[in-house]
Amino acid sequence: GTLYLDLGKTSASAFSKGGLLFIALLFNAFQAFSELGGTMTGRSIVNKHKAYAFHRPSALWIAQIFVDQVFAASQILLFCIIVYFMTNLVRDAGAFFTFFLMILSGNIGMTLFFRIIGCVSPDFDYAIKFAVIVITLFVVTSGYIIQYAQEQVWLRWIFWINILGLSFSSMMMNEFQRIDMECTADSLIPSGPEYTNIDYQVCTLAGSKAGTTLVSGSDYVAQGFSYYPGDLWRNWGIVLALIIFFLFLNVALGELVNFGMGGNAATIFAKPNKERKALNEKLTAKRDARRKDRSNEEGSEINIKSESVLTWENLNYDVPVPGGTRRLLNNVFGYVRPGELTALMGASGAGKTTLLDVLAARKNIGVIHGDILVDAIAPGKEFQRSTSYAEQLDVHEPTQTVREAFRFSAELRQPYHVPMEERYAYVEEIISLLEMEAIADAIIGTPEFGLTVEQRKRVTIGVELAAKPELMLFLDEPTSGLDSQSAFNIVRFLKKLAASGQAILCTIHQPNAALFENFDRLLLLQRGGRTVYFGDIGKDAHVLRSYLESHGAVAKPTDNIAEFMLEAIGAGSAPRVGNRDWADIWEDSAELADVKETIIRLKRERQSVGGGANKSADLEREYASPFTHQMKTVCTRMFRSYWRSPNYLFTRIFSHVAVALITGLMYLNLDDSRSSLQNRVFVIFQVTVLPALIITQVEVMYHIKRALFFREQSSKMYSPFVFTSSVILAEMPYSIMCAVAFFLPLYFMPGFQTESSRAGYQFLMVLITEIFAVTLGQGLASITPSPYISAQLALLTKLSSDPFIIIIFALFCGVTIPPPQMPTFWRKWLYELDPFTRLISGMVTTALHGVEVVCKQGELNAFSAPSNMTCGEYMEPFFERGGSGYLVSNSTQDCEYCAYKVGDEFYGTFGMSFDHRWRDLGIFICFIGSNLIILMTATRFLNFNRR
Repeated sequence: GTLYLDLGKTSASAFSKGGLLFIALLFNAFQAFSELGGTMTGRSIVNKHKAYAFHRPSALWIAQIFVDQVFAASQILLFCIIVYFMTNLVRDAGAFFTFFLMILSGNIGMTLFFRIIGCVSPDFDYAIKFAVIVITLFVVTSGYIIQYAQEQVWLRWIFWINILGLSFSSMMMNEFQRIDMECTADSLIPSGPEYTNIDYQVCTLAGSKAGTTLVSGSDYVAQGFSYYPGDLWRNWGIVLALIIFFLFLNVALGELVNFGMGGNAATIFAKPNKERKALNEKLTAKRDARRKDRSNEEGSEINIKSESVLTWENLNYDVPVPGGTRRLLNNVFGYVRPGELTALMGASGAGKTTLLDVLAARKNIGVIHGDILVDAIAPGKEFQRSTSYAEQLDVHEPTQTVREAFRFSAELRQPYHVPMEERYAYVEEIISLLEMEAIADAIIGTPEFGLTVEQRKRVTIGVELAAKPELMLFLDEPTSGLDSQSAFNIVRFLKKLAASGQAILCTIHQPNAALFENFDRLLLLQRGGRTVYFGDIGKDAHVLRSYLESHGAVAKPTDNIAEFMLEAIGAGSAPRVGNRDWADIWEDSAELADVKETIIRLKRERQSVGGGANKSADLEREYASPFTHQMKTVCTRMFRSYWRSPNYLFTRIFSHVAVALITGLMYLNLDDSRSSLQNRVFVIFQVTVLPALIITQVEVMYHIKRALFFREQSSKMYSPFVFTSSVILAEMPYSIMCAVAFFLPLYFMPGFQTESSRAGYQFLMVLITEIFAVTLGQGLASITPSPYISAQLALLTKLSSDPFIIIIFALFCGVTIPPPQMPTFWRKWLYELDPFTRLISGMVTTALHGVEVVCKQGELNAFSAPSNMTCGEYMEPFFERGGSGYLVSNSTQDCEYCAYKVGDEFYGTFGMSFDHRWRDLGIFICFIGSNLIILMTATRFLNFNRR
């Protein structure tokens, strides 16, 4: 509204009013794009309801369109009130409600259309490809970017099934048939102090007549757009018929198409090579030998030389809450020694994961009090990489194989001086230890398609073990989401690790008796983070049973002691056993005193042998590997990940080629006429579509990669700069490929100049636009916690319905409204700061500079010269003052005037200059630099993984 503020009824505002109507329709119609994602993600629920005979899918689609449009209508009405009256469109009740009706109809029709695409597409990649083609066809055949009469004859039929085109034509007729426009001085030909008689002047606006300054709005849209008064309600009738047809099709497809019903998961294996074949043969032989030798069932060939002891005393943890702080851990004591498997248990909310995060130095909010010591010394900055933390969520790079994931961890987390062959050999031992020989070369995939839940859990543990932790291994709920047999297998693996010398602290939720017996020690917490018990469990849990019985909680021999102890302390549904709080009992117990004495003794023993006193230079560094090794390893994985994501690349290239081909065909072989000047500008304007195509994919990909980075950064595998650099560099080859695929049809099919100085500059601009869009998408994603929020900031995507930044860029670049007609407030700063301003300016001046214009007969403005003068004599003062255009003949009195002689005269009125094109390119590159600064800074200092 503020950009098109108070448009008058003049020739200068005619083009801007068309842009306003088109943007208003397009903005609200493409709000419906969010239906695509909602339809596809909701299919599984619809199919489940159908299977349970809750309701027919058609009932949902019919009900949904009626309910949704109640809310959509109120939003569109508010939008129309603001835009309509701020921009000073025709103040007529009928005109206003017709304006509202056309925009609402466009929204309803496109909502149904995108739901149809969602119904017939097997996945979102197919949906995006189909949507891009149709949206591009609808936009370019809508009648604004290229008028109906100028469209290719064999593409005109699309207009009659195009809800956007039909609605736009009705909106144009609704506005312009009610007004006459006053021709401004800039539009009068000839103009100047010598020309005072309107009888010998003409307005250059389409539909004008010589001898009058008034131009009929109906004549303007008839000559300029081929829209006629009778078209308004006829075209709306076609829109209504299309809405009914789309609703019927939506209902029918909802009943007949069953995508989203689910299917069988599959495990994909990487293509074998000579090295992997040899490694797998060795693993298989070792597995067979192990199965024959049952005596070594519980042992492991891995000898983990961990001698350090972790102790914590009087540990408290406070977090900020509204109005103060809350204590989540309260005076906790304990220790973990090498070769022991310690269980950390308690009710939900007791602080199990919190304690694990605090001990593993993973917390980034709150205040920690107390002592956490390694061999009686405070942990240094190497502590996080010297320990391993298997988190509850199995976050992995989905395109890696199991062996590649283990090797990546070993390459970056084991000491740099260790030979790579030794690290890879250790990885093979881990694969054997976790009994993953059969899936060593399997692609990890996603939870929906790839390894099973148990296999992914073993990968999580294996990635941490491959780091060869020198201190200990933390695990958060390693058995969550597993069946009893899978859970038993995981705990059995942990027992084997402990037997190999690894110190392990593991949270676990209500294990069965068989699982519980595998643990050596127990740390039991109650709500509020207070300790209830810390000590040995004993065979058949006799030590733990003895402690509970001594305080009045007697378990039957048949009871599962893990469940009984939780019930006894009041962590279950039953009231606690006894009158005293079990945490108070523990604080007064002799067992706690023994724990404190043991901690003192362990610290003294480790000090006496010099444990932790002599640290090597490797241990003093924050990262195990130097920057160059980090960069090489992370970039290799990132490039491999993109290469193994063909849908990402194919969808992106397909979108580029589709938009470029459709635009190239629509503007095929443009001539040098006056209308072709504007068409060339609109072809160039299609380059601004690229960010909308790219950002959608880039943001989602960045968030996927960043989630993995957060996990790996907490283990100090590589620096934020390395991650940011790798994700930028991995996009570059695809940006170049997409730029070439987009540029060739878009540039050469319409017939732009083929000189290398022109074509090379234009390709460079397209490539810079690609890189700008990639870095913009990554920059927006880096400052937001989720794809949904970044999509809200960026553009219309499957995750959002708020095309904010891209709409701003497109509105203020000077195409839909010329800069001289912008309000001064916006023109002075936002127009200049708009990256698309530099893009459009550079490409338009390069495309039109020196192009001679030859007007067609219908583009000439006819007027008469005074009786005593020829046209040449009459127009001479006008041309001497630098007036644009030319006369077809100078020797007659019946003058035919073409508004432009060369393309420079066309773009000169917008403040553009061919001499500034390299300056514009440089400024555009600076915008990429600003994106990179935002990306680098946000990745370094913003951590949305709050713990």
